Amino acid sequence: GGRAPGEEPPTGGAAAALLSEVEGLARAEGVELTDKALAVLLRSASDGQGALRVLSEAAEQGPVGKELLLAASEASVVFRASSLLEGVLQRLPQDPAPEVAVAVLRAVADGPLRGKDADAALLRAYEECLAGVDVLVDVRAGRLVAEAALRRRRPEVLGLLLRTAAEPSKQVALIKSFGNERRLADARAVFQACPDKTACLYNALLDACVDSQDMETAERIMSEAVAAGKADVVTYNTLVKKHLQRGELGRARALIEAMRAAGGGLAPNAVTFNELIDATIRNSKEGAWVLIEEMKACGLQPTSVTCSILLKSIQRTSKPADVEKTMAFVDSLGDAMDEVLLSSVCEACIRVGRADLLAKQLQRQRSGCRVQVSGAHTFGSLIRACGFVNDIDGAWAAWCEMRKRHIVPTSITIGCMVEALVSNGDPEAGYELIRELSADEQTQPLLNAIVYCSVVKGFSHQKCYSRVWDVYEEMVKAKLQFSIVTYNALIDACARGGEMTRVQPLLEEMARQKIEPNLVTYSTVLKGYCQEGRLEKAFELLEAMKKSGQFRPDEITYNTIIDGCAQRGLYDQGMSLLEEMQQAGVAPSTFTLSVLVKLANRAHRPDRAFELVEELSRKYHLQ
Repeated sequence: GGRAPGEEPPTGGAAAALLSEVEGLARAEGVELTDKALAVLLRSASDGQGALRVLSEAAEQGPVGKELLLAASEASVVFRASSLLEGVLQRLPQDPAPEVAVAVLRAVADGPLRGKDADAALLRAYEECLAGVDVLVDVRAGRLVAEAALRRRRPEVLGLLLRTAAEPSKQVALIKSFGNERRLADARAVFQACPDKTACLYNALLDACVDSQDMETAERIMSEAVAAGKADVVTYNTLVKKHLQRGELGRARALIEAMRAAGGGLAPNAVTFNELIDATIRNSKEGAWVLIEEMKACGLQPTSVTCSILLKSIQRTSKPADVEKTMAFVDSLGDAMDEVLLSSVCEACIRVGRADLLAKQLQRQRSGCRVQVSGAHTFGSLIRACGFVNDIDGAWAAWCEMRKRHIVPTSITIGCMVEALVSNGDPEAGYELIRELSADEQTQPLLNAIVYCSVVKGFSHQKCYSRVWDVYEEMVKAKLQFSIVTYNALIDACARGGEMTRVQPLLEEMARQKIEPNLVTYSTVLKGYCQEGRLEKAFELLEAMKKSGQFRPDEITYNTIIDGCAQRGLYDQGMSLLEEMQQAGVAPSTFTLSVLVKLANRAHRPDRAFELVEELSRKYHLQ
């Protein structure tokens, strides 16, 4: 008959009775139960004794099958039945399947035998019943045996474990697992127990030395590998990279020269040069270009990794000539462009504010030189780039392609699309996209306060303050995790909209959330007071900031309050603030100059305005 749909399986005494009934029927009819059927019977046992009975009776009929052994191993853990586990060990075939060996080892570690004698039990089970089985097919099972052998100082067991590994990569993985935990002594013990010391094993051990910051041992292992003829280009590159990370350029160079001298398969490759370029470019851009020429002279072509290193060095302070030279170099790679490099190009152009170069790269992406994009991160970079060059159609095209191909966006990708819409003057479209994504159970969990914050800022800049507070209410209702950035955006909306009465409740909400205000928070509140003409409150807040010692007023803070003085015609107070600003070591900017000119003109002192411009421009090299 079987159970009706939804009927609960029998438990306790009912299960035992059913088990007995099924066995009785099978005997009466002379039916021999299959391995799988016996496994099902054992799993329905209500205790360890019942499970052991099924195992024992099956063993009387002949060798115990794989499925039954797996079921019995699992049951020994569930029932914490040591007699059942011993029964499994006694009935293992001479050469058990690897999955059975793994299940048995896990049962020994997790079941009734675990505790102070777990190592002895594990090693006994392995040596007596599982020797010769490749248990390294399972990472955890292999580690269990290795850990026990290391703790009990049984190198012969470790050797047996490693000899039976069908794939050399398993030996490498075991060394790396100890290296990742900075257990160099154990990584070395595993290496010593490996029957054949290959270049891959030497490299794994060298990595472990590097991870453990033990350069003395690394140098020794390197020498051993060279002497044994097992060092390859990866061996050298590993040590080159570490020397470069430690700032030991001379030692790295010496190793590279040794590679050149050895020649053949040991000659420096693209990886070697990329490591050297990455280390050099931090201090010398020209030095990096010299290395690229040296790389070419060695018959090696720069790769997309080389380009990514160069692009990473492009920052806001980079000279236009350096930026253009790097972009021309990237273009020269042609077909070598991949989606990682495409992302790097987009981000670099945005960092330096070069919409012209970015537009050129986007045009190339639309042409025959198109890079196939498959990652949500790259789509995010493309969308952000399109938003930056005011190509909202391009941003939508990238977004729609991603959705059409069923690539799930990340929170960052969503943020890029919403920000592209907002920054191009359409916060309402950004908000509609959020509403659409919130109705999709796949994307709804990806919406966070940062995504909503873009829309809040957009509505605030468009002076749609009622929409700001609609979005805020929705964020509260959705129980989103607010950050200081969220609260600063809301306080900025209060300042812009002349709704400073809303600020105190927001500050109290921050306190309840244990979110500390920062300099931006104070500067924004100060801006709000100035815009409302409440200069006395602005000066009170400025004094509180100075006394706190935690929030040192910056250029924006001083510019804001000097501008407030200009609006109210408070010339003397504004000039006092300029003097205080300079004494505090805060350099005025060209924006400060424009505010000071306004201050002097409002006080009908145009002569003083000219003097201030000349004096401060000369002193602070302003243009």
